[in-house]
Amino acid sequence: MEVVKPFVKWAGGKGSLLPQLNKFYPLELKNETIDKYVEPFVGGGAVLINILQKYKVKEAYAFDINIDLINCYNIIKVNVDKLIKELSKKETQFLKLNLEERKKYFYDIRKEYNSYRIKENEQNIKRAVEFIFLNRTCFNGLYRVNKSGDFNVPFGRYKNPTICDADNLRNLSHLIKNVLFQYGDY
Repeated sequence: MEVVKPFVKWAGGKGSLLPQLNKFYPLELKNETIDKYVEPFVGGGAVLINILQKYKVKEAYAFDINIDLINCYNIIKVNVDKLIKELSKKETQFLKLNLEERKKYFYDIRKEYNSYRIKENEQNIKRAVEFIFLNRTCFNGLYRVNKSGDFNVPFGRYKNPTICDADNLRNLSHLIKNVLFQYGDY
């Protein structure tokens, strides 16, 4: 399997720190006497993904306070092909547009995304598509909400953003098939 990467850009992501963090993984993880892993703040998932690719973990649990992020993980886990189909459509539509049209498209998606919320344990492909699209096309891949809970990051001016990395999403789906993702704080 190819090296799997986080599917979102995430502020505070640990991807660039993995070489240093690997030095601090417990010896018991390396010699397989630990077979459970709990990630209390999964975020972009760089550490979780790294551990799942390197070590035999029988049980893994990942939590986050961001309900939409957990929705994405669960959709990737159980319905990745439908997600890829819908994300690919968005990517094709977006990349055909000029800068001003892209900006309008982004704000239309953001407005739609902010017009509704999902419930705990709900799996919503439309919401996952919007979340990933906004993450890949907003300024610096930030996730920020205002006091009302509305996503408020502005449009990012990327020339050719990858919105749907189908191979990575499929590989991630396979990697996380036994992970329990749950909305909640630590």
